[in-house]
Order: sequence, then structure tokens, then C-alpha cells
Amino acid sequence: MHGAEAEMPETDASFLTRLEAWLGAIANRVATVCVTGMLLIAGITLVDVLLRWILHHSIPAFNEVVAMTFAVAISACIPAGIARDVNLRVDLLLSKMTPRVETYLKVVGAAAMVIFFGLLVWRMFVFAATTHAQWRTTSILSLPQAPFMYAVAGLFAFALVIQVVITINATRRAIMLLRTSPYFATALRGTLVIGVVVAALVAAWLLFDMRAMSTWARTHVGWTVVLAFIIMWVLTVGQIPLVAVMALAGIASSSLFIGFEPALSAGTTEAITFLTDSQVATLPLFLMMGSFAATANLSEDVYRLAHALLGRLRGGLALATIGACAGFGSLTGSSMATAVTIGRVALPEMRARGYSPALSTGCCAAGGTLGALMPPASGPLILFALLSQASIGQLFVAAILPGLLAIVLYLITVVIYVRVSPSSAPVAAQVKPGETMAALRGCGPAALLFGSVLGGIYSGVFTASEGASVGAFVAFLVCWWRGRLSGGSLWRVMAETTATTAMIYGLIFGAQIFSLFVAVSGVTQTATEYVSSLGWAPIVVIAVICVVYLILGSVMESFAVLVITIPIVTPLVLDIGYDIVWWGIINLCIVETGLIHPPLGLNVFVLKSMQPDVSIWTIYKGVTPFVVADLFKLVLLIVFPSISLWLVATMM
Repeated sequence: MHGAEAEMPETDASFLTRLEAWLGAIANRVATVCVTGMLLIAGITLVDVLLRWILHHSIPAFNEVVAMTFAVAISACIPAGIARDVNLRVDLLLSKMTPRVETYLKVVGAAAMVIFFGLLVWRMFVFAATTHAQWRTTSILSLPQAPFMYAVAGLFAFALVIQVVITINATRRAIMLLRTSPYFATALRGTLVIGVVVAALVAAWLLFDMRAMSTWARTHVGWTVVLAFIIMWVLTVGQIPLVAVMALAGIASSSLFIGFEPALSAGTTEAITFLTDSQVATLPLFLMMGSFAATANLSEDVYRLAHALLGRLRGGLALATIGACAGFGSLTGSSMATAVTIGRVALPEMRARGYSPALSTGCCAAGGTLGALMPPASGPLILFALLSQASIGQLFVAAILPGLLAIVLYLITVVIYVRVSPSSAPVAAQVKPGETMAALRGCGPAALLFGSVLGGIYSGVFTASEGASVGAFVAFLVCWWRGRLSGGSLWRVMAETTATTAMIYGLIFGAQIFSLFVAVSGVTQTATEYVSSLGWAPIVVIAVICVVYLILGSVMESFAVLVITIPIVTPLVLDIGYDIVWWGIINLCIVETGLIHPPLGLNVFVLKSMQPDVSIWTIYKGVTPFVVADLFKLVLLIVFPSISLWLVATMM
């Protein structure tokens, strides 16, 4: 084959590029309509809560309508997420790759996504057809489930079409890049021959020796799990989307124990069952609440109040930054978003007043980790609940005291920091008379948002899912009242909610399928028996797990760590006698510490991008005392579980 033959004609190339853009535009519009529908349902849920609270009367079977509608709305986010390429990848080796290698790996990753979505769509349509044939309905309103299931399958099929076009375009770009090599024709022919031979050998092996592989896997469960994780890790660091890696590894590994079609069918059923779960609406609505809170500029209000309360002390701006991160983080639930948002407000102020770069960047990076720990909008905490079947409301309440403990330890760290290094912060600033009261009045909307959601969940007025609806709609009202929805802000919030929902729920689908492998392989029981044979005390086992989590958290995003480890580690922790709510808090604290822990720490790199003139070692120097505070907090939470569980026991 000659190089000219390998290059796609320009008309075809431009058509495929336009087709990808056109499909992406359609997907974005569909997702925007559905996410706007989520907001409308949130408003109706608020009315339902008020009716139940005041008049002791609610909308009949409204939860059934919400569950089925949100299954479709979340599915509508998936095509838009595919079009925007929001798939989570581990960028550990990205800086070491050449552009050529990165381009080739994108083709492999895109093809893996096609395989995953192809299998998923096939089984979803089978599931929808079965639902129709059996005339399944909801339990109260007797609504037929088949139309909703067909809508979900159709939206995933649309995502598959988009992914196929993306894969073709990625392949075309890779071929054009490869064509610049003088050995293009030889390399292409050799690659095709090798690919055909390998595919034939693998097919023959799977066809004729599957029984032998299954026998080996059943008798060597530990080695099977180890090999599955090694393959997953290699593919993940090779820039293959994490959702595809987890799903395909889960299907392939489960097939060794129960067969291919049962594994695929069971994995798809898990994903669909999750989509129709009553708590499925919680995460996207809290994501929406955080986006509206950011659009309403609540970060500036919270920072102004923190400065008014703490600015009189030496290092007051650093203390105020910690307080602002805690307040704003409780409304957004994202560590990196909190670090970036508060950093944009705080870093210029601290730099102008003579704070050292180490202290200013260190407290912003560390303060950002409070975003995921402080309820009620903690995305990682909700993700843990969805993957482990823990109570979201109990986790929110359990996080209050650990969150307050984290804030106090960070404030103490700043105080010690400026005392040991007086040059890192100027003398205390003067707070103008009346500034505190003005700041308190300005924080009224943030207090209303926080208090209404967390107070309602704690007192039992509404569930966590209903609390998410209340938070999203109240945040929308605050944004509208402040006049922040003009100039396309509303659609930006919807787009941001769409992208994040698509990324997280894609991960959840992959995790659900991988969890099937964990269940059918019996690896948890094997691991528990092995740990028992070691004779270690339970607290020693927890300590070892914590060290592993710290290592993972320093090189991977928190969502990635959670979805990979929860299916295996959580049952092990429960089997040795620990409470699932307590473990959820510990799990989150460890992962968030990893965001500022050397050798990497994603929050550190976020702050580095915001302050390019500050060296990475300066930021690490500033953040190290906060890492020590985090480790001390972790020890306290492990030794004294009541810090996490006391408030849960008082819930109504």
C-alpha cells in the first residue's frame, strides 16, 4: 500500500469532521434539555417536601416518576460527555509520551470505548425487550417500564454512534501522522499482518481452551485478580479511558467464572438497576447546586466573612483562606474546584500583602481538600455511598465533625507556621468597623443553602435525594435573585453539570461491571481468609490499607481511586468488624490527603498552573505542614471512631 492510498480523501475527512461536530451539537442540546428537566423536577420536589412538611400531604408516588425520569436524563448526558471527551484518564506517564505515541494510544482508547458501548447497548436493548415482553410496571403507579428502558438504550446507542465517528477520525489522524515516517508502508503492512495473526490466535485460544482457562482461574483466584489488576493498571497508565478499562476487564474476568454472556448480561443489569435506583438523582443535583453556587459568586461572600472574622490575627488571610475553602467547599463538593475558585480570590490578596509564596499556595492547595469532606455537596462521599450501598444521609452527618476537626487542625497549622516563620506573613490586618456585620449579611444565601440542605437531612424532614433537589433549586433561586443567570450563565451551568455527570456516571457503570468480577471470583472472601491467617490486629490492617490509599491518591484522581478500590476493599474492611459509614469517612480523608501528598498531588499541580512563577518545590514546602495535620487527623479518626459516628447516632 502506498502512502497516498492510506490518506483519506479530503472530502471524506472534512465530512467526518463536520459529522462529529454535528453529532456533538445535537448531543449537547439533548443533554441541556434533560438537565434543565432535572432542575424542573428539583423545583417540584421542593414543593412536595413543603407539602409534606406543612400540610402532611405529598404528591403520590412522586419518587417513582423521579427515578424513571432521571434514568433517562442521566443517560442523555452520556452522548454529550462522549462528544466532549470527558472520560477520566490517568495522566501519570503523559509527560513522558511523544505526540506520536499519544495519538496512537488515543486510537486504542477510542476503540476500547466502542467495544464497551457496543456490548452495553446490545444488552440494554435485550433488557428493554425483556421488560416489554414481561410487561413490567412500577409498583405504585403501574407505569410501564419498557418505554423508559428503550429511551435509555437509544441514548446509549446515540453515544455509541458518536464514539464510532470519533474513533474513525482518531484513526485517520493517526494514519496521517504515521505517514510522515519513511517506513510507513512497511510498518502498516507489518502491523496488519501481526494484528490478524494475533487476533486469530486469541480467537482460537478463547474458542478451544476457554474451559482450561476457567479451571485455572477458579483454582488460582488470587493470581487471577492480580493479573486482572496488572492489566488494568497497564492499560490505565497507557491513557485508555478508565471506564472502558474497568468494564472490559470486569466482563473478561467474570467470563472466566460464569461465562461470557451471563457476565455481560449481569453487568448490564447492574448498570440499569443502578440507573433506576431512588438515589440516582442525588449526585447530578448536588453537582448542579455547586455550579449555581459558583456562578452566584458565593465564594467571594464566604471569603469576605472569613477575612472579617480572622483578619485581625497574624496570618489572617491564610486563616481566612482555610475558612473560605471549608465554606465554599461544602457547597461545591469538589477539591480542585474549591482550590481553584478560592485561589483566584485569595492568592492575589495574599501576594499583594506580602505573604510568602509557600504559605499562600500551600494553604490554598490544602484548603481545597476540604471541598470533598465538608457536606452536603461532597461528590466523592456520594460516589462512595452509591458504590457501597451506604446511606448518603448518614455519611453527610458523619462527615460534620471530621470536617470541623480538619478545619481546626488546618487553622492551628497556619498559626504554628507563621509563628515558626514570621516572615511568611505580615502583621495582622485591620478590619474596618461594620465589616463583620456586612459580611454576615452577605453570607445569608450561603448559610440558607447549607442550613436548609444539611439541617433537613439531619432532622429527617427529607431524604438525601430530596435534599439534593432542595439544594439545587435553592441555589438556582439565589443565582436568579442575584442576577447571575444572564449572558448564558444558565446554559454554562447546565453544560458543566452535563459533563461532570457523564464522567462520573460512566465511571460508576464501569465500576458496577468490575464489581461483578469481584463478587463472582470470591476474591473478598479469599482476601479476608488470607488476612485472618496473618493474625494481624484489625487496626494494623487498616493502617496498611491507609498507606496503599495514600500512594494511590498521590498519583490518581480521587474518583478513579474510589471506583477501582471500593468493590474490593470495602467488603474486607466490613468483614474485620468496622462500620461502613466510618470507613466511608476514613476512605475519603485518605484519598483527599493524597491530593496534596508528594510525589505528585493533583492540587499541588493545580496551584502550580495558577502561579507559574512559583516553583513546585516551594508549593510542596508550603503544603507539607498541612499533610502532617492530615495524617494526625487520620490517626484520631481511626483511634476514636466516635468522632465520625456520634452525630449519626442522634439522627432523627
